[in-house]
Amino acid sequence: TCHQASGLGVPNTFPPLAKSDFIADREKTITQVIKGKTGELIVNGNKFNNVMPPQPLKDEEIAAVLTYVYSNFGNSGNPVGVDEVKAIRAKL
Repeated sequence: TCHQASGLGVPNTFPPLAKSDFIADREKTITQVIKGKTGELIVNGNKFNNVMPPQPLKDEEIAAVLTYVYSNFGNSGNPVGVDEVKAIRAKL
């Protein structure tokens, strides 16, 4: 709902997932899904200042959701593996 079905987000409120420069940093992206984020965030040169709560998802679910994000909305990233999510979670 926050990022919208289109992935375009809500201007000045929720950042876009569509063609997002933020998701280029996979570790930061996975960490944000796991831990959430409060405060300013810059995506595609625009400032957003809101809250993303931690997502209560299993590692397999995070991998699936982010693989979907990386392969849709005009993005072109590789699939996210469960082992990748597990490794990042272990660091937190």
